[in-house]
Amino acid sequence: MTVTLKDGTPVRIRPIRPDDDQSLVEIFNHSSPQTVYQRFFSALPALTPDMAKRLSNVDSLRRLALVAETDAEPVGVARYEPTDQPDVVELAVVLVDDWQNRGLGRIMLREILRAAEQNGIRRFRADVLADNRRMLQLLATETRILDRKTEAGVTSILLSQRGTGTS
Repeated sequence: MTVTLKDGTPVRIRPIRPDDDQSLVEIFNHSSPQTVYQRFFSALPALTPDMAKRLSNVDSLRRLALVAETDAEPVGVARYEPTDQPDVVELAVVLVDDWQNRGLGRIMLREILRAAEQNGIRRFRADVLADNRRMLQLLATETRILDRKTEAGVTSILLSQRGTGTS
């Protein structure tokens, strides 16, 4: 699917493919150290080929990822992964810095939630650094917060889609 950002830029969003491992490396390499830290909670020096291969291979049911790309390059990824709770998946969204604050994160979040719902998934967890105000605000405005706690600088949020009534 192609979406149009608020500045008129078209961006294609599609399911990740196993051969997208290099696209994930490109997204990582075009992201600032702060963006990498906010996504992985550590100062990761590189996205190794093994990590990229694991992240690009999903089953599209319990593990799913969507890639955002322009004609020129991959610019972001949204995903969900299983947790130790069978009815809860973990959400993550990352965008290359130049593509942040353009409405794409909101679109990616909505699309990954929609894909999860189509797969019967209704409850999500997001672990967000407590100082990542933009992501916390995005989750607060786009989802229904069921539970929230902050420990050691990480806010763990249990959520559902707005209007689902899941508790």
